[in-house]
Amino acid sequence: MTELIHRNLEQMRTQAIKEAQERKGQQFNHYSVQQASDELEDLLTANRMYTFKDVTSDFIKRLTGRDGDSYTIRETGKFISELINKMKEKYEIKN
Repeated sequence: MTELIHRNLEQMRTQAIKEAQERKGQQFNHYSVQQASDELEDLLTANRMYTFKDVTSDFIKRLTGRDGDSYTIRETGKFISELINKMKEKYEIKN
């Protein structure tokens, strides 16, 4: 019986370590500039704005004076998304 409890505790520890490493990996991905750029590109592609990524990157560089970090890219993406949604709403454009 004690052996069974010991094995169960080991499994729980292993699972907890695995989950902690996954959370740590997710946090790293959140700060990834490449992932933020991919998300922005997906947003622009979904709205058929295929060439607007370069314009957006240049805008971020002019505004901040440096290459965009993940926060700046995501916030710019949120702004563009809100602008697109307002325009669709105003002009009654369907997706």
